[in-house]
Amino acid sequence: MTLVANVLLVGLSLFLGLRLLRQYLTRPRPHTLYYAIGLLLTALAATPELYFELAGTVPTLLWWLYWASASSLVGFLAVGTAYLMSPRFGKIMLVAVILTTVWVTVASVLTAGGGPGDLGFKSAPSAMIKIPFLIQNIGGSLVILIGAVISFIHTRGLYAILIALGTMVFAAGGSAAGLMKYGEIFAFTQTVGILLLYSGVVLSLKPAGSKAGGGSPERAAD
Repeated sequence: MTLVANVLLVGLSLFLGLRLLRQYLTRPRPHTLYYAIGLLLTALAATPELYFELAGTVPTLLWWLYWASASSLVGFLAVGTAYLMSPRFGKIMLVAVILTTVWVTVASVLTAGGGPGDLGFKSAPSAMIKIPFLIQNIGGSLVILIGAVISFIHTRGLYAILIALGTMVFAAGGSAAGLMKYGEIFAFTQTVGILLLYSGVVLSLKPAGSKAGGGSPERAAD
């Protein structure tokens, strides 16, 4: 079941990320771009886990790829929400996410890819990886949730609720997997979170006054 869950997660996040990227090229909006990057990073983060399920081991390059992408994916999703709140805040968040991504990437390379062992990828090998990982995941989740609440207050848009729910399910997946000792729940909760988040972003692109999407998200940033 873990293999099936990871295949589903990789395929779905890649497909939806590319769809959002295509929508960005058609109708450029900064939040669409960074939500797309976040979903594509989700696919990158799930790929080493899929490889581990198939081969029982992970090459050093994929070990580095996992920690860099798993750390930054929530951060880039948060950048998307920050741009919905304010272009200036979006730029500040982008700089912060880039810096912490460089931090965790360098730390991963210096760790030299010791391999996941029996714990898979659920435990970071060093504090230098754990610290930026937690900063991006906790800080990013808070930004997304607060941004969704503010957007809903200003626009009464359904998209804000979907983005918030998607983020909570997405972020809760790792904790639930650790508490329940049931690895499959991680990939499945990530998948559900991605579907909710994607639905919210699509609604946010609808014109102002749309019945389903509520007011335009750009209005919340004014």
